[in-house]
Amino acid sequence: MLKNFAFFILLFLSYSATYASTQSAQIDSLTQLIGKQNGRERIETLIRLSEIYRKISVEKSMEADSSAEAYAKQQGLDNMKGIILLSMGKTSSISGDYEMALDYMERAEKALKSTKNYTELARTYINMGLVYKYLADYEASISYFDQALELAFEHELKDQEAAAAANRATVYFATGDYQQALESYQKAMSVYEETKDSLRYAKMLMNIGLVYWQWDKNDLALEMQLKAKEVFEQKKDLVELGRAYNNIGKIYYQHLNDTTLALEYYQKSLEMREKLGNQLGMAIVLANIGNIYRDKNQMEKAFENYTKSINISQFIGYREGVALTSYYMGMAYQKNGQYLESNRMLDTTRNVSKSLGLTSYEILINEAKINNYKALGDYESLFREFEFYDQKHAEMRTELTTLKYKLNANQEQIEAINDELEKKNQLINDQASLLLMYRLLLLLALLGLIVIGIRHFRKSKS
Repeated sequence: MLKNFAFFILLFLSYSATYASTQSAQIDSLTQLIGKQNGRERIETLIRLSEIYRKISVEKSMEADSSAEAYAKQQGLDNMKGIILLSMGKTSSISGDYEMALDYMERAEKALKSTKNYTELARTYINMGLVYKYLADYEASISYFDQALELAFEHELKDQEAAAAANRATVYFATGDYQQALESYQKAMSVYEETKDSLRYAKMLMNIGLVYWQWDKNDLALEMQLKAKEVFEQKKDLVELGRAYNNIGKIYYQHLNDTTLALEYYQKSLEMREKLGNQLGMAIVLANIGNIYRDKNQMEKAFENYTKSINISQFIGYREGVALTSYYMGMAYQKNGQYLESNRMLDTTRNVSKSLGLTSYEILINEAKINNYKALGDYESLFREFEFYDQKHAEMRTELTTLKYKLNANQEQIEAINDELEKKNQLINDQASLLLMYRLLLLLALLGLIVIGIRHFRKSKS
């Protein structure tokens, strides 16, 4: 445990060292600039300073926001109120105070509407959508992304239109609606193609590849990841390059069964994310590396990586990471014959996923725990878990029956519509035949008149 804790502290210190010099230079530069500026420019610099501080100190970020708010009041710059409130909302969101974040953003929305600042208003809707996504209120999240899209389209705000579509796609992807995710990613992609933003275009390409991966179109998915990777390498975007390496590793591991190449790409991703101090990304890829060592039966290395991953997730408050890595650890303990430890980790996953409103783990946990209780000879717990299993499958059977009923009802409706269409088509065909007959009769009558006219002309002439 001390060894893992020491590793985590080293990671944190590494993160601080990597960014300290760059961020200090930026902060010093902006701080000096503030003293020379007045009016709107000064507030914009304070907000930029708040944005930089968000990466290292929420408290300092809030101080910069408060300074901007106080200066705006002092100078009577009411038209900047909405922009400042949005910045405060972003800072509160980073701190995990989502209630306060939404309060600031709702006030920002009102202020920006009054000043007709549609660009910042669209950004506000996007950030509100993100907060609701973090709260796992996906319906509200989609609603705000849709509002941002509508506003951006109305006022031709291309950047906001693409950002809203891309963020909406992540919600669809998280909830398993891959078709909608694909359509939203493609919408964002078309905007980035139009604006010739090759970097963001590559990000959408990478995300679309993940959708195809979910549909088992693995060769196409891998091709898209590799193309995106090339762009990230050219642009030196280390954040997205770390993501691409991790995605490529997952495809090689899960569907191409090449653990050697998978581990190579995972290690590249980890190296990139450690260099950046991207703790969330590190947590994800460490769990993936743990899975490879688990499958290789190198359990000590597997648990070492899992523990590092879960420690980071807990430290930064990444609860989805806690749920996922706990599940991986539960399955590793089961493979290692440590059934009580397996159940403990599976219970952690169950509790965290329930708090997040995630249902995708339920059946997986249920089946794993049934196997654990069977191995332990704990038949009382096994029967209790089996009842839950049976209940879930009964619910699924009910849902399936309902879907079949709806399908049959729709099929009957379609058949009725087809019958009506056939009747209409027959009527149209009959009318077409009559029209043709009338045209022939008219033509014959016309010819008859012509013949009569010719005869009449000849008689009159003779």
